Amino acid sequence: MTDQTLSRGPAWFWGGAFFVGMFGTGFAARALDLGSIPSALVMIPPMLLLIPLVRASEKAQAACGALSPATRRYNRRGLIWAFGYVIFLFVAVFGAKSGASGPLLWLLALLPALPIFFMLWTMARYLVEETDEYLRLRVINAALWATGLLLAVATVWGFLETFELVPHVPGWAAVPVWAVGLGASSIVNRWREA
Repeated sequence: MTDQTLSRGPAWFWGGAFFVGMFGTGFAARALDLGSIPSALVMIPPMLLLIPLVRASEKAQAACGALSPATRRYNRRGLIWAFGYVIFLFVAVFGAKSGASGPLLWLLALLPALPIFFMLWTMARYLVEETDEYLRLRVINAALWATGLLLAVATVWGFLETFELVPHVPGWAAVPVWAVGLGASSIVNRWREA
């Protein structure tokens, strides 16, 4: 095993732990019918796995010379939007369950979208700040694959939903599908480069 392979081990571990934790907790919360607020609360511990995941990923990137200052800033901003999303979603769900109505309910409904806008700004900012053309190309490539996955899933699901073969999925589900695609395509790109 090379030093690069060894340094990627923890990133794979934390990535797998995050994936299993988020989806496992989500499915368990739904199966146990915990309700909105308890479901949001049990999602916090798996979210905390993002911190060691980002640290391990940066360590692996540094070991192979692919960690730039722009990448560090992107990772920090990414953590901010991810945690902001969870916090704003919890506030919105709690506020709605508490009986908010009128303009306040509109504000609460839009609140979780704000970190998504920050995520878009974060990606755009990274593409501006990254001076290494190869690193920039890797992120663009991953984003294109994620967008392709999202379009394919949305199209197939949309037709299945039109013919009443599957249940309706809210539009906000596009972001998690895109994020999974971004992560998966980044993993595939790194695996192909190894």
